[in-house]
Amino acid sequence: MLSSILRGAAAGAAGATALNAVTYADMAVRGRPASSTPEQTVEQVAHLVGVHIPGDEQRKKARESGIGGLLGLLTGTAVGAAYGAAHGAGWRPGTLTGGLAATGAALVAANGPMTVLRITDPRRWSFADWAGDVVPHVAYGFVTAATFAATVRKRRR
Repeated sequence: MLSSILRGAAAGAAGATALNAVTYADMAVRGRPASSTPEQTVEQVAHLVGVHIPGDEQRKKARESGIGGLLGLLTGTAVGAAYGAAHGAGWRPGTLTGGLAATGAALVAANGPMTVLRITDPRRWSFADWAGDVVPHVAYGFVTAATFAATVRKRRR
């Protein structure tokens, strides 16, 4: 089980890299700015738990941005670890099913907290907003599933 979880975490990290690459490519092609929702989430969670993020306004914003990015990587790695745990428990999806499952899990893990905190409301997103969020998460899901599948030892017959 531990081996599956660790392979899943590594696959999730690869998936997070793919998500970031697709996101940055979209920003470069469309000329759109980075989303501020990760920083807003960090700011709101820090406030809720009573933690002060130090620094003047510029340094505070830079720290929130850095923490937001790190939390995104942590989320991707954790979803991958959960994917590996499911595999270790006997779930054996193909790449299509696994990719779709990882995509859905990552979308919920990334957007769920922001929705609960009322930082965003997916019901009000435009088509472009949805596309800008779903496409990178699809890249995450399929890279995670394919990377995990590549690490599974095939039994000799």
